[in-house]
Amino acid sequence: MNDAHYHLLLNHMPILGALFGVLLLGSGFITKSVSVLKAGMTTILVVSVLTMPAYFTGEAAEKVVEDLPGVRHDDIAAHEEAGELGLWVMAAAGSAALMGLLTTSSNHRRSARYKKPRTWAVITLLVSVAAFGIMAWAGVTGGLIRHSELHENPPAAVNAVPK
Repeated sequence: MNDAHYHLLLNHMPILGALFGVLLLGSGFITKSVSVLKAGMTTILVVSVLTMPAYFTGEAAEKVVEDLPGVRHDDIAAHEEAGELGLWVMAAAGSAALMGLLTTSSNHRRSARYKKPRTWAVITLLVSVAAFGIMAWAGVTGGLIRHSELHENPPAAVNAVPK
């Protein structure tokens, strides 16, 4: 395995994890369950931590693929920018989730204490939806690096038929 393999193994976690966390948070609001809200916030917190290795393996992966035929530097740059933005937005979502978890009481039966975790859960949900969208975009731009079939105008080197 090389550095590109590591990046490819890790880069799905922020996308799918953010989606799972958003679905858990949404479910917690629908069912009015603080336990499910806490599970959603915990998921987002864990995903925000797991986003870091996905991001930091990108530079080494770039070195593996940047000189391969058909790889465009513009595609790598777009992926890098989306990944960096995703890292920061996911960090914000993780921070909101942490605040929500720290302010959630174990005695949460329909009391006034439900309002604080609910407020942080709303913030976590909104930022996590944005993080999911950005991470999904980072995935699309990452796919463009080596999947020439996703381009409207594929690089000439990829279209060339070997003789």
